[in-house]
Parts: sequence; C-alpha cells; structure tokens
Amino acid sequence: MPASRWALAVAGVLLAVFVAIGWIQMRQAKLLDSAVYYTEDNITWVFSQLEMEYVALRDSLRQAQRYPASLDLEALRERYEIFVSRVALASPEKIGGPLATNAEHMSAVGKIGQFISHADPFLAENAPSAVTPQDIARLLAEMQPLADPIHDMSLWSAKTMGETLGDRNDAARRQGYISIALNIFQGLLTLVFAALLICQVRTVERRRRELEQARDEILRLNGELEERVRQRTAQLQATNRELQAFAYSVSHDLRAPLKTINGFSHLLERAVGDKAGSGDKAGEKITHYLSRIRAGTRQMGELIDGLLSLAQLSRGTLQFSEVDLSAIARRIEHECRERDPQRQAEVTIQNDMRVKGDARLLGAMMQNLLLNAWKFTSKRAVACIEVGSLEADSGETVYFVRDNGVGFDMAHAARLFGTFERLHSPADFPGHGIGLATVKKIIEQHAGRIWAQGQENEGATFYFTLGPAPGHGA
Repeated sequence: MPASRWALAVAGVLLAVFVAIGWIQMRQAKLLDSAVYYTEDNITWVFSQLEMEYVALRDSLRQAQRYPASLDLEALRERYEIFVSRVALASPEKIGGPLATNAEHMSAVGKIGQFISHADPFLAENAPSAVTPQDIARLLAEMQPLADPIHDMSLWSAKTMGETLGDRNDAARRQGYISIALNIFQGLLTLVFAALLICQVRTVERRRRELEQARDEILRLNGELEERVRQRTAQLQATNRELQAFAYSVSHDLRAPLKTINGFSHLLERAVGDKAGSGDKAGEKITHYLSRIRAGTRQMGELIDGLLSLAQLSRGTLQFSEVDLSAIARRIEHECRERDPQRQAEVTIQNDMRVKGDARLLGAMMQNLLLNAWKFTSKRAVACIEVGSLEADSGETVYFVRDNGVGFDMAHAARLFGTFERLHSPADFPGHGIGLATVKKIIEQHAGRIWAQGQENEGATFYFTLGPAPGHGA
C-alpha cells in the first residue's frame, strides 16, 4: 500500500482514538454528576450527628423526667433545635442519590417528622405551651421507637456510601486504565503517523529531485533537438539554394542548346524546303525529320517550364487573403471560350465560393483543374462542366470540379497526381503530366486534401478541401 494511503488509515484510527478518549471523559463527567449532594464523608457525618443528637435529646428528656425541679427549659429547647437541624440535613432533598429513594430512609424520616410536629408546640423556640412532666413522658414515649430506625439509617448510609464509593472508584480506575492505554496507543499512532509523514515528505522530495533531473534532461534534449533542427534547417537551406541554382541552370543553360537546335533545324528546314517542293523524296524525309526535331525541342521547353513552375511553388511564403473561387472559375471559362469559340459547352459555376488562401496559387490550381476538364471533354458534342461545393458529414466544406469527359479507371486513381503521370495517350490529349501534380502540391500547401472519382467514358470529378488560414482556427 502506498505511504499516502497508510497515512490516511493511521489518521482515521487516530480520529477514532480521539473520539474514544472524549467518550471516556464524558463518562467520567457523568460519574461526577451522579455523585450525591454531599461527599461520602459528609453523608456519614450527617447521619452520625443525627444519631448522636437523638441520643442527647432523649437523655435530656429522661433527665427532665427524673428531676423535674431542676428542669432547664432553655437548654432542652436548644438541644431540640440542634436535633431538628440535623434532621433537616438528612432530608431526601439534601441527601439525594440512592439514599433519597430508599424506602426505609423515607419511612424513618416520616416518623421523625411526625415526632417533630408533636414536639414543636412544647420544645420549639418561643413555643407558647409550658412543658409538664406528662408532656415530657409523652414525648419520650414517641421518641423511643425512633432509636432503631435512626441507628439503621446511620449504618445503612455508611454501608451504601461505602459501596457507592467503591463502585465509583472501580469505574474511575477502569476508565483511567483505558484512558491511559488509549493515550499510549494514541502516542504510538502519532509516532507512526509522523514516520509515515516523514516518509511521504522524503518521497515527495525524491520525486521533486527526479522531476528536476527529468526537466534538466528534457532541457538538454531540447537543446540538442534545437541544434539538430538548426543543422537540418541549414542543410535544407543549402539544398534549396542548390535547387534554385539547378533551376537557374535548367532555365538558362538547357534552354540555350534547345534554342540552338530549334534555330538550326529551322534553317535546315528552309534550306531543303525547295527540294521537298520539287518532288524530291529525300527532301521530304529531311523536312519531316526536322519538323519532328523542332516539335521535340518545343515539348522539351514546355516540360522545363512545367518543372520550373512546380519547383517555384515551394519558394516564398503564402499570402493569405479572401479568394473568390467562383470569380476565378468564370474568368477561366471566359478564356477557354475565347480560345475555342467553336466548342459547345455547358459550364455551371456555383456563386459566392469564398475561401482563405494564396490568391496566386489558388488561381493556378483552378486553372489546372478547369483546363483539365476542358481538355478531356473536347471529344463530347456538348461538354458539361460543373464547379461547386458541398458539406461533408463532418461539417467540412468540399469543393469539386465535375465533367462528362472520357473519365478514367479507378484502379489507376493513385497515379493521377504523380509528376509526368498520364492515363491517356498524348496523341489523344496533349499534355505533360504536371498539371495535377501542381494542383496536389498547392492543396497540400493549404493544409487540404484532394482526391478523384471517375469511370471510363463517364466523366470524372475532382474533390478538394482547404485547411484553415493561420490564426483562424479549424
């Protein structure tokens, strides 16, 4: 079990121990509350004094009965008042506890009360009645039966208080032992909790050191990674410079020989033109060969232009702005109709297709897609081309260019966007296989996707998406 769980468990046990100690202390408080009104020694003294004053009052009455001539009424009444005060101290209201509910004690107190009610008219302070020998004899007769109950109350109170004191002492002793044991257990649990807490602190400290070491390692690895990125960036920049130099060489150094070949071929074609016109078969062959040479140089020049255009796509940063694809498509349609006025074509362009992107590159992309559709519908009596958009299930906007041209076999769809890849013969549809590769590169630069669906002789549809502009979210 982890140290944190052990600490929680020990904390729970400590809480239970605190609750138990509190309960024991409450029990001890209740024991104190349940004690009698007087302490045990006072209760015993009250009943002892009651019995002594009873005997003293009885002896005084007997003395007055034997020697009536020497009766001291004031002394007798004083003795009687002392006896009455001791009876008041022994009343149930004063004593409380188990003695207050004892039947014998209640009966004895009742008998003493009756005696006092009979004696008050004679012995109470300022009593109006005079005391005669007959009154003294009658009071002695009523007082004599009280001897045994008073003596029994004294003995019983001493016994009961002793037992109560013993029980209370035993209970207090047991609870004291339990309290001591719980305190010891609490101390041990506190030590265990402290040990677990120290262990937890050490674990946290160790983890902190490990995290610091991991952070230092990450910083070191980040530094190495940044250095590698700088090195790779420098290598890529050097490679780009080499590619630019190569492009410059292709643009200038390769074009010069092509121009030379094309120029001399043209001169040779003019030189042998007269012989070919006079019916010389050798001259006609030479003219045919020269025309093919010139066509090859023109095709080579067009391929070089296409490669340069494809290479230049990765140069520079994209300039994002709002681009109206609908307006671009209409401009390209107008150019196509001006170039081929005899073509019968139905071109449908959705309105207000606005996107965020590089206007120059998106214009080149739309031109390649629409020229591709225009070219591959050239053998249709009426060409049908549609440019629009739709919303995918994911909420993404998908744009498309659809035509009713010759289409293609879906088995070769993966080759459509490769450089110099062609699915149709150049004799049927001229081209260099760079247009769709250029489109794919432009789409990828805009964080989008492009794919195609088609069927032979049933037309084709090119779908594409565009990612969000930087800073505009998904």
